[in-house]
Amino acid sequence: MGEKISDFELKFQGSTQRQDGDNLVVDANWATESGHEIYGAVFSTTTFTHSINDPDAESGEVSMAGQGMLPDGTRIIGLQKGTWRKDGDHKIKITLRGRDSRDGDVYSESHMALETLTWSGTVYKA
Repeated sequence: MGEKISDFELKFQGSTQRQDGDNLVVDANWATESGHEIYGAVFSTTTFTHSINDPDAESGEVSMAGQGMLPDGTRIIGLQKGTWRKDGDHKIKITLRGRDSRDGDVYSESHMALETLTWSGTVYKA
């Protein structure tokens, strides 16, 4: 694992679901409740695809697209892809790899919890 960039915690803002063949595609929207010390005001969408034939899958693929709006008026964009796996009742562990426009290649490990409607974790330089 590379050098730690920052911890994060985002709150669920809502989602949309759509059909793609025999799949349910879920876009979940997340945001910080206040400005983050590294990324500013953060807005992110995670995209999950679930098969109608296996609605209780233990794992799958996920992608993330997000942006941070910094106090100085600049913006950071992040794009990552990876996997999720169940990690308890209504909790999942997410591992992502990708790039952001400031730090380049990045890696993140995180958890989403339905009970608290939070997505929290850590971003590292890859």
